[in-house]
Amino acid sequence: MRVAIFTETFLPKQDGVVTILCQMLEALEQAGIEVCIYAPPSAPTQYRSMRVFPSWGPRFPLYRELYCSMPTLRGIRAILAFKPDLIHVLNPTFIGTAGVIMAIVGRVPLLGSVHMDIDFYVRQYAGAWGLPIAWTFFKGWHNRARLNLAPSQAMVDQLRCNGIQRVEQWVRGIDTSRFRRKSRNETLRTTFTGDKPDALVVLYVGRLTEEKGIDTLLPLCNNPRLRLILVGGGHDESAARARFSHTDAYFTGVLRGEDVVDAYNAADIFVFPSQSESFGLAPLEAMACGLPVVAPYVGGLRETLRPDTNCLIYDPAEPAALERAVMKLADDTALRSLLAENAYTYAQSRSHTASMQQLIVIYKRLTHED
Repeated sequence: MRVAIFTETFLPKQDGVVTILCQMLEALEQAGIEVCIYAPPSAPTQYRSMRVFPSWGPRFPLYRELYCSMPTLRGIRAILAFKPDLIHVLNPTFIGTAGVIMAIVGRVPLLGSVHMDIDFYVRQYAGAWGLPIAWTFFKGWHNRARLNLAPSQAMVDQLRCNGIQRVEQWVRGIDTSRFRRKSRNETLRTTFTGDKPDALVVLYVGRLTEEKGIDTLLPLCNNPRLRLILVGGGHDESAARARFSHTDAYFTGVLRGEDVVDAYNAADIFVFPSQSESFGLAPLEAMACGLPVVAPYVGGLRETLRPDTNCLIYDPAEPAALERAVMKLADDTALRSLLAENAYTYAQSRSHTASMQQLIVIYKRLTHED
């Protein structure tokens, strides 16, 4: 089987979509499926054994982490020579539109998958006036697909409510052999606590962008019993550092590999204030490392959060609710340990292996392979 993948985001960018995509590419390679990738201009030209064809185009002015990507002549020739049995388009917008058109013209089965909360992003970066335009656009492309995949029931419902047809849930998971409990890196722990050696380390891992809600973490920095650590980068990183400059919050920048696992294991509580998640991998990663989670019970996060079992939830509309939830864990060591143990047990049931096996079965179904 030969599969052409069109994606609006890829390495070197670091986010949940790229994480899932890399999991997917590794699984496809192991299954003996030939893959070529059509990606943003910043992408490398090779990933593992697969050819990558970077597109061309400027950054998208409303959201600087994306490009207004169009395929190159070399890329068009390559897909014609590749003769894919299936085209899989992730978040069809710019380069994805080219993938949809190529599938239609070439009469190749088309699979679409959604990796963002469309309603939230459009409201955040364009305004509510843009919703009818956005949904008309996405509906036009997604309804050309034989099947559309969404990462959570919340996103399945959102797509169906806005007229997108043939939607199924594609379950999500993490690499539980990588994200795991391990001996605490005491040097890192000392770095994290700084001049507050007895403080509880409250950790955030994710992109430092407006939609992640990290400004709501500012009140935690006023509490002498807590030390806030922010792991990640993004187009809003400089502005985020400036907003926290009067606090003792510690920014690590982007961490990769075992450094991220060490950061999880050096913390006491994981906070995730985002309301824009189609699923949200970071809370599940934190759970796999034995951390209790504090997060709002919204959108795709509901897929992972089990209130008062593996996490504490809070109302994001109430300004003091997040800090109250964190302090409840800070004051109750037994509760913190119980939630951490339950979180770890839950995360072990969410390995990415099942997720990738499901995708390969779908590929075979759409191409009529046994």
